[in-house]
Amino acid sequence: MKRRSFLAGLAGAGLVLALAGCGFQLRGTGPGSTLTLGEMALESAGGPTSALTRQVTQELNSAGVTLNDQAPLRLNLSSEEFQERELTFGEAGTQERQLTLTVPWSLQRVADGAYLASQESVVVSGTFYTSSDQLLTRDDAREALKDELHQEAARRLIDRLQTFQPDSSGTVQRSTAPSS
Repeated sequence: MKRRSFLAGLAGAGLVLALAGCGFQLRGTGPGSTLTLGEMALESAGGPTSALTRQVTQELNSAGVTLNDQAPLRLNLSSEEFQERELTFGEAGTQERQLTLTVPWSLQRVADGAYLASQESVVVSGTFYTSSDQLLTRDDAREALKDELHQEAARRLIDRLQTFQPDSSGTVQRSTAPSS
């Protein structure tokens, strides 16, 4: 029994080393998980208490950004839009439904009002399953998926913001090199 445990541990360690060697990293733990933007103002059409605003605030804080209304940059979040469509057609049984979240956003310099990113969008989607027999379960599944989509949209927004870097004079520019 001890030999099996040893071999299992050895195999696990080998797997970890192999994954690390090929560049694998968990989301949010790599060198790109922090933003160099310092501080930023956040303006959201959904208001400060919306689920999306809370998720974006949490992701910005995790990325090292301080939220301050007097910051030199403003992240503008427009009204989010959900679209739902049925993927499985039929009268009986389980139905698959797709929910797509679109979040328009822009990044703006406060000093002169110039847009560093204008009219861009983050689009995420997911699926959930429903049954015509269980309407309450459908609503619960839809709400759970909405929460997941808000989290994913916030993560993707942070990924997009990583392309903006301050230059030597402190002016924020979109980098021309592709972000990894």
